[in-house]
Amino acid sequence: MIVNFNMLKDSISWNASIHQLNSDVLLRHVLVTGNVSERGIHFSYCEKTCKGNITNSEDQVIGTFTTFF
Repeated sequence: MIVNFNMLKDSISWNASIHQLNSDVLLRHVLVTGNVSERGIHFSYCEKTCKGNITNSEDQVIGTFTTFF
């Protein structure tokens, strides 16, 4: 599956190929490529729309992601 990440800070976006959709995999990609230094990141995902939000420890949306199969 392909995940398209979009970070609000610095308008960074990229695609990544992943084998399993889970928070550990998503976090690794966001920390490495997303210019994010904090570790208190959470992910929410809607299987119906194949879209998700990336939030910080203060529950503020800092990015989004979309999956493609």
